[in-house]
Amino acid sequence: GCNSTATMVDPFPNNQETGADILTPVTITASSHDGNVPEQLFDQDIMTRWSANGDGEWAMLDYGSVYEFDAIQASFSKGNERVSKFDVQFSTDGENWVTVIEGAQSSGRALGLERFQFEPAVKARYVRYVGHGNSKNQWNSVTELAAVNCGINACPASHIITDDVVNAEAAMIAQMKAEQKAQKDLLKKNRKGDFGAPIVRPCETTVTCDLSKAMPYPTLPKEPLATNAPGENFDLTRWKLTTPFDHDKDGRADDIDEWDLANGFQHSDIFYTADDGGMVFKSYVKGARTSENTKYARTELRTMLRAGDKSYSTKGVNPNNWVFSSAPVEDQKEAGGVDGTLEATLKIDHATTTGQSHEVGRFIIGQIHDKDDEPIRLYYRKLPDQPTGTVYFAHEKTKTGTEDYYSLVGDMTGEIGDDGIALGEKFSYIIDVKGNTMTVTVKRDGKDDVVQVVDMSDSGYDEGGRYMYFKAGVY
Repeated sequence: GCNSTATMVDPFPNNQETGADILTPVTITASSHDGNVPEQLFDQDIMTRWSANGDGEWAMLDYGSVYEFDAIQASFSKGNERVSKFDVQFSTDGENWVTVIEGAQSSGRALGLERFQFEPAVKARYVRYVGHGNSKNQWNSVTELAAVNCGINACPASHIITDDVVNAEAAMIAQMKAEQKAQKDLLKKNRKGDFGAPIVRPCETTVTCDLSKAMPYPTLPKEPLATNAPGENFDLTRWKLTTPFDHDKDGRADDIDEWDLANGFQHSDIFYTADDGGMVFKSYVKGARTSENTKYARTELRTMLRAGDKSYSTKGVNPNNWVFSSAPVEDQKEAGGVDGTLEATLKIDHATTTGQSHEVGRFIIGQIHDKDDEPIRLYYRKLPDQPTGTVYFAHEKTKTGTEDYYSLVGDMTGEIGDDGIALGEKFSYIIDVKGNTMTVTVKRDGKDDVVQVVDMSDSGYDEGGRYMYFKAGVY
């Protein structure tokens, strides 16, 4: 059944700027939706919405118990462009309804919350919004909806739409648009690599480097020192660093070669020594890329077995790269190494919190790359709503162009709760290749090792001309 007992009050005299938190519905349901689900009516985000097309479509809040209410607050999609039309019904049992607000209309002037009040107050468990379209079409599109008690909850004056409220919102929107434009311009600049402090290469400024010969292995301190550059704590004579910058404006990400790394290169924005002596890698969502085939920026080391001897090319089966022991004998003789192991102990301090759903919080911490493809891409992923992160990897089969994914600590979804690896938690990984067998291990204090073995016999990396190199950092 349905009847009407209350009267709309306009304007309401009892505005109060502070109060108890509004009640959270136990469930939110609707007669229908177009993919914009009713749960989005109570997510504190006016950029999401519930939408249903047609007169009489409804959304219902169930508060679990009976409470007393004297108002609802709602905001509307395109609420500053069109007027939404609706009724609001209340019920204690979900069967017998009282239409408390009938023939109501939104202001058509604001995107923010609007308050619709009535007297006397009503007691209800269920609150049902019944839509009658809007001034432009039959769509019912509501971004936020809640029932309130203005004697208990905050009922601010800004929820009663006046010229001052409209002007304040318009000014805020203009400021947001200006900030968004500035951010967009910055990202465009970052995509070109035109940001960050200038790169200072030791070989061009402070030391003499003989690029025609390989560097010897260095003498390093027993423990990394916070006052040292990364190359003074770790042997970087056989690595180069790719940055997210393009300061030389050649259209490609700038690299720091072996000689510069070994002689103290550091950069305050992306590559430096932490207070605990750790080697810090920091990258950006937007930045210069290594090629047109990738859309991601990186701060990442790449093995260079030539150790600074530039008479050897970076690419190819040669002393700069390694091959599998399952590769042709001729390649094994030409390569700088046969089979390989990459070990790293690290912690992740920050992960992205925005972006496309399949990419947010995700980046690569270790790789094996061949001339075209990747025997392994090792990922860490930490979602904003998860207390810990996951570690998993992809194995690309060069023969078929397909990929297999393997879970280590959680999986690629990032949904793991408390069982994953938290930001700031130290862990280790080992990537070991012997012939066509790759073994990937994750180690954590107090936990059993996680080991995954991959048979690469059918992956195509034992063919002639397939050279390998390790990569480590953040990508």
